[in-house]
Amino acid sequence: MTYLYKITKEKYKIMRKKNCFWEGKIRKICELEKIDYEKLTRFSYGGNIVFSIDGDIVIKLYPSYVNDEFIKEKQVLEFLNRRTLSVDVPKLISTGQFEGWSYLIMSELKGTLLIDIFDDLTFEEKKQIAFDLGKIIREIHDATISTKQDDYDQWKQFIKNQLEQVKNHHKNNRMNDELYTQLTSYVDDRTLQGNVEIVLLTGEYTPFNLIMNKVDGMWKFTGLIDFADCFVGNSKYDLLGPIAFMFYPFEGLNKIFLESYGYTNNELNESLQKELMTYLLLHRFSNINFYQEKSEVAKKATSLQELENIFFNFK
Repeated sequence: MTYLYKITKEKYKIMRKKNCFWEGKIRKICELEKIDYEKLTRFSYGGNIVFSIDGDIVIKLYPSYVNDEFIKEKQVLEFLNRRTLSVDVPKLISTGQFEGWSYLIMSELKGTLLIDIFDDLTFEEKKQIAFDLGKIIREIHDATISTKQDDYDQWKQFIKNQLEQVKNHHKNNRMNDELYTQLTSYVDDRTLQGNVEIVLLTGEYTPFNLIMNKVDGMWKFTGLIDFADCFVGNSKYDLLGPIAFMFYPFEGLNKIFLESYGYTNNELNESLQKELMTYLLLHRFSNINFYQEKSEVAKKATSLQELENIFFNFK
């Protein structure tokens, strides 16, 4: 019998797809928590093991070596559950430990993940998505502004670490050699010396974490999920995911999104372009190859300056 506490990071990569094994563990957790159920369904997206219990509640397992993600998601859910927001977040029900791994039990949000419908949306629907998402992110940021010196210091240290690791990070992600050689000259921390608004960051406003439902015949955001990667930092950092994953290949969507968030037309300038591109290169999960695949023009770019103009086009 394999116990969870014996599963290393390397072994987890191999065992992640073994649905029968994980279903057995979830069944035991249900017994411990005295949860009656008829059907267990595993979610296919995400790095953690997540199961739906009869479509009503969710159990999310965290490997022992990422217990900090469990602690963070618990804290964020507790915080957001006390706030009144225009979209739903899961309601935290309980937490526990099983075979050395932590787990969260929370309510399941009904709807469809944006990743499953985005490509099939009309351009008008995509424009509405860009507008709505800008409003939602601004709402979350306004509710979580921090003035603590510790939060400023942690953000500065995070950026310092990312600057030190930027070449290694992109080498590991197999960045195009021509672009890779430009990293040192392009990435300049002086680009990031503008006004800093410290807020709760997910860094994950991507189509994998946005719940959609049809309202009056239109797709609308109704929920946000997955807060395991949250931390605090510059609000601009949260604007990268929507642009890089969804909006930049479609003319006008970046502008709609950023103006909806709160930027004026005058603020959508070359300075902001450069700052956002720099943050994109410093992002913890940055994968330039992946973003380029979304656009034929981006695939052909031979410089980081070209990519800056493509990814962060404000026309």
